[in-house]
Amino acid sequence: MPLELINRKDTDVWHIRGRIDEIPDCKYIRKSTGKTRKADAETYLAWFKQQQIRAYYASDLPEEERPFLFSDAVELYNPTPEFAGYLLKVMPYLENLPISDITPTMVRNLGPAISPFNSTETWHKQIVTPVRAVINHAHDLGKCEAISIKGYPETERLKQDQKRGKPSRQEKVPGDWDWLLRFRQHTDLRFGLLAQFMFETAARISQALAITPNDLDLGNCIVSIPPAKGVDRTPVRISDELSAELMQLQPRRPRRTGNPNQERPLTLFGYASRSSVYKRWKRVCDAAKIDHRMPHAAGRHGFATEMLNRQGIDPHAVAKYGRWKDTKLLFETYGHSENAESKIRQGLRTGRVQALQPRSSNKLKNNKE
Repeated sequence: MPLELINRKDTDVWHIRGRIDEIPDCKYIRKSTGKTRKADAETYLAWFKQQQIRAYYASDLPEEERPFLFSDAVELYNPTPEFAGYLLKVMPYLENLPISDITPTMVRNLGPAISPFNSTETWHKQIVTPVRAVINHAHDLGKCEAISIKGYPETERLKQDQKRGKPSRQEKVPGDWDWLLRFRQHTDLRFGLLAQFMFETAARISQALAITPNDLDLGNCIVSIPPAKGVDRTPVRISDELSAELMQLQPRRPRRTGNPNQERPLTLFGYASRSSVYKRWKRVCDAAKIDHRMPHAAGRHGFATEMLNRQGIDPHAVAKYGRWKDTKLLFETYGHSENAESKIRQGLRTGRVQALQPRSSNKLKNNKE
């Protein structure tokens, strides 16, 4: 029975059934494509079949003649948990392909094949970036050639946004004290302090959730912020008020998920991952009747906007405390304008008044003469 697609009505997911005719004595294959649209499943089937054929014939070659596969490169790479999740989605398409056969266009085309309704920015983050990182790491070890993959062009971004029916570049609304205090009024101490901690320290959600009792020196108002995005672990001095409230928290372990390999370290806030925070975060926003500002916008973006725009603090000081590598990134990504239209109108009015004042003085002077 040749390989074919079967639709599972109970789940609406397409499955692969049968044997690959090109492979002698091929075992019967039963495998889910993970796709609900037939066109996506057909794309997956073609990739899967190609990989299996390549893997079969490559296995018969002597070790020195066997091509260096993408799966070989993945074995040499030590991904973060986030990257590991992205690579799991990519592996069915690339794992048995020789690195020499993988082209930039092929990698970019995985975006619509794997997640057809995501934005091009998500494709770049979850597909292009991890694939490029894996291949170039293997290149650094002398195993293969490096790869350079350009991002998706603006025309493709607009086309994909039109297909999805929503823009991909929506500006984040940063947190502020009023929003934060209303958030805290509608949740417990621990969850409210998680939000305030990110707002006051510019910590990312992953960093806040990774803080353990060993990272705390609350008597001296110091917290050791875990490393992230190429920035080393950094001791940060926090306010006396925040330190006093954090002292009230007893570190705890995340809830059990049923996964026998789950790690449950003792942490300050007691959540396993950002996904375990998001649903509750939205519920608190709804209860407080405030807009949904998710942790990164409410915290790190909120800190930058509070310090730069509302308090007018030196941007170099803000970048150093918030652990930004330079002020350019701070301004371009994290600093948000607020009430821009009214500020511009006020500026124009002020400038006009200032310009007219000398003219009025000169006119009076000329009349006296």
